[in-house]
Amino acid sequence: MDELICGQLALTIAEQHRRRENYVPLAKETKRDVAFGYEVQEQLIRLWEPCFGAVRSWKVGLTTTRMQEMCGVDQPIAGAVFASRVHASPAELDHRQFVRVGIEAELALRISSTPEPGRALSAARMRNHVDAVCAAFEIVDDRAADYATLDAVSMVADNSWNAGIVLGTPVPLSLEADLLNLEGRLFRNGDLIETGLSLDAGGDPLNIVAWLATALAARGRCLETGQWVMTGSIVRTQFPTPGDAFQFRLGDLPPAEARII
Repeated sequence: MDELICGQLALTIAEQHRRRENYVPLAKETKRDVAFGYEVQEQLIRLWEPCFGAVRSWKVGLTTTRMQEMCGVDQPIAGAVFASRVHASPAELDHRQFVRVGIEAELALRISSTPEPGRALSAARMRNHVDAVCAAFEIVDDRAADYATLDAVSMVADNSWNAGIVLGTPVPLSLEADLLNLEGRLFRNGDLIETGLSLDAGGDPLNIVAWLATALAARGRCLETGQWVMTGSIVRTQFPTPGDAFQFRLGDLPPAEARII
């Protein structure tokens, strides 16, 4: 019965996106726990893969206090990134493809090998399964959501709002590389507008990868070689207008750049 309900909800969400309707949370009588939200997301992934390509990466959102406060949700959430929505920097994004596009500045890590199922995962262990790092943008479409009404279950069901990623040039990750103290600087049209530190995302970005690997295992999935993990925005979501150009600098990494057209 749950599978049928989740499938019906996924169809409804997919149709809302097709019609470019504003975001609405799941009905109170429908919502259960976050695990239920991920069951709906799994059904939505099945509907969207024929349209957008296979899952090529994953996003983890709401990993910082400032983002949790912005959305009124007190836990991280995950979503799939489809092949056609993975962009190399510099990227141009057409605002007409979104109801309301948001841009988030993040650190991304590339998976080099699948963590062994069933083993306790930690930041130290995950370092052995990651081979590259880059500055990146997550593209979200909140579909003009009312942030006073947000909840984790509904956001998760809607694929945690992911609408793509923009990856800067990757840099090999050495075992001794410091991922904790990278200063992030977000520029909009050449002006510095936000700053943050990589450690703001869960303390250690590798902790986010470990959290995601554990969460995916509970869904019968795993991190796969070549996939990127977006570890959460270290600054608040920005809502651009056409013509805006963004650049995100993270330590000495090559910048991520995106323009909204």
